[in-house]
Amino acid sequence: MDVGIINYNGGEELTACVKSLLAQSEPVRVFVFDNASTDESIPFLKKQQLDCKIIESPRNLGYAGACNGLLENMDADIQVLCNMDLEFDPTWASNLLKCFERHPEAGSVASLVMEKSGVVNAVGVQFGPDLFAKNEGSGLDIAKADIREKEVFGCYGAVMSFRMAAAEAAGKMDASFFLFFEETEWYFRHNLAGFKTVFCPEAKVYHERSMTTVRYSPRKLFYSERNRLRTAIRLLPMGDVLKLPIRGLVRYLSMAKGGVPGQSGDGKKLSKVSICGALAKAWLQAFVKLPNEFKLRREYRRKFGDVSSKVREMVRVYPIDN
Repeated sequence: MDVGIINYNGGEELTACVKSLLAQSEPVRVFVFDNASTDESIPFLKKQQLDCKIIESPRNLGYAGACNGLLENMDADIQVLCNMDLEFDPTWASNLLKCFERHPEAGSVASLVMEKSGVVNAVGVQFGPDLFAKNEGSGLDIAKADIREKEVFGCYGAVMSFRMAAAEAAGKMDASFFLFFEETEWYFRHNLAGFKTVFCPEAKVYHERSMTTVRYSPRKLFYSERNRLRTAIRLLPMGDVLKLPIRGLVRYLSMAKGGVPGQSGDGKKLSKVSICGALAKAWLQAFVKLPNEFKLRREYRRKFGDVSSKVREMVRVYPIDN
């Protein structure tokens, strides 16, 4: 099994992640793709003389671009792409591989990503009719989350484990997304190509969220919303594409009723102006990309067949809980 880590200014967390992988009960090969970090994370890792291959990019390619770089270097039948701010349980690899063996029909196996306190990051992914995505079980105590082994939409982006055949069928990630929703768009293609994902609760990974992208920040909101819109234009039935502005407005108004967070994860003050600006920029850039999205829309239909019906069924099977 090959495990590829995407690093950007990961500090000593990167080395800790590599060490937790090298300590697995089932041996794995470790690759690190550095996205032109400006901190000492790579020099520090090199000093440890750990058994891993380091690939250094001269520029920041974003998460999707780094994933593509890793996919070009990995050749094992089972491959993994992950964040650098993770700690893997010592039995993670062993339990993951056993799940792949139990489910030869599965293209991916999703790990249980959680905080050490017992709070779940994600079990699966759920969708609204406009492809607004929500992580199933996010924020729940593990005792209250549905963590049985089951089929889910796809892997949580912090750690994605899949067969090489599934990755090849889906194709490369869209590097123009740069950050956020790239793994969701990619897993739509996994599903369209006929590969399912099984959630494995025994494959435990501990995660510190949003080290490189600040939680609740306008930047995070911009990338998430822009890339969701671009994905929706590619995949949804045309009638649903035309409804995107109305559904978006309804969702924004509903979310606004809960109030705007007073500050982002790094302590900076948030304002309605900055949030509205990020949303406006996201819609504008998605609109500018319309010719490219319609071109991809046609390409996907040539490759995968009746995309709209298949995606509508995925949204029906994995709906956001009301």
